[in-house]
Amino acid sequence: MAFTAINKPSVHFDCPIWDGSNSTTTVTGMGFKPDMLWMQRYDGAGHPVINNSTGGTAKSYICSGANAVDTTVMVASYTADGFTLTGNIANTNDASQKHVAACWKANGGTTTSNSDGSITSTVQADTTSGVSIIQWTGTGANGTIGHGLGAAPKYIIAKALGTAADGRALNMGKTVSTAADPETDAAVFCDEQAFSDDATCWNDTAPTSTVFSLGSNANTNASGQECIAYCFAEVQGFSKIGFYEGNGNATRSTFVYCGFKPKWLLFKNRQATEDWAIKVSGLEGYGLGGERTRTLKQANPNNSTNCTVTFTAFGFRVTTTDGKANSENVEYSYLAFAERPMVGSNGIISLAT
Repeated sequence: MAFTAINKPSVHFDCPIWDGSNSTTTVTGMGFKPDMLWMQRYDGAGHPVINNSTGGTAKSYICSGANAVDTTVMVASYTADGFTLTGNIANTNDASQKHVAACWKANGGTTTSNSDGSITSTVQADTTSGVSIIQWTGTGANGTIGHGLGAAPKYIIAKALGTAADGRALNMGKTVSTAADPETDAAVFCDEQAFSDDATCWNDTAPTSTVFSLGSNANTNASGQECIAYCFAEVQGFSKIGFYEGNGNATRSTFVYCGFKPKWLLFKNRQATEDWAIKVSGLEGYGLGGERTRTLKQANPNNSTNCTVTFTAFGFRVTTTDGKANSENVEYSYLAFAERPMVGSNGIISLAT
């Protein structure tokens, strides 16, 4: 069996950058037509914004607070190798500001109706990369949702779009020590709170290869409201989802094996009040680049500038004592996507550094 089925991650996932403009801006040069954009200014304060081709360009999720869907047309269109942005729009295309987007391919904007669960869903899925976008009408009651991946997702971000409230995240990756039943735990997405036991989010039920479960929580399944979920199944050599335990030592640093050189990393202290943070490869000199990271709160986006995380050919090394990434005996949730796999499908070891 080959180490990975995805020799070139950039045909499924990429992180383009652009300078904001007073006019329409087209971001090109990607190896695919994207379906999900996670956009953020990286040289100063700005809210992270998520948009997808299922819901349409006039439905964006500003995920740094308790927000309902934003109907401002920020994304004018999705193109064959990128996307076009409306000019001079806050958080995505402000003039004289610098922006980055994590971009995932799903199914090129083509959706299917899925009746695998008790609640019918609309699904876009890329089964090769383990990424799907799911939309449904909330019921306010326990139910199951088909996700279309053919493998159990290990990371889910869900939001009732009409509710002025935070979304929720689930991480079913392998735990180090503390979470015997992660399917009961819900993280308030982008909020500083620790993960907590909340049966109303996921109905105390782990995802399967066909469905994930929802409870009565209005943040994720409000009755009569349009709801959205982003599901990620782990794919060897392309994505890694899990937890690591901090050691509180910047010199004897914590190393997390991924099986690839990361391009993009999301992480969160699971047990304490700390910011969510992102690191993106290749943006040296800014809050997202070099060995520095950036939080997801608009009010303090550079709050993790000393929270050093270094990408290697095989994973990432946490070289800090900052509580956002490396407190002793504390567990951290993470979601990582590859720049290049450690070993290709032909068995040849990558020369990544």
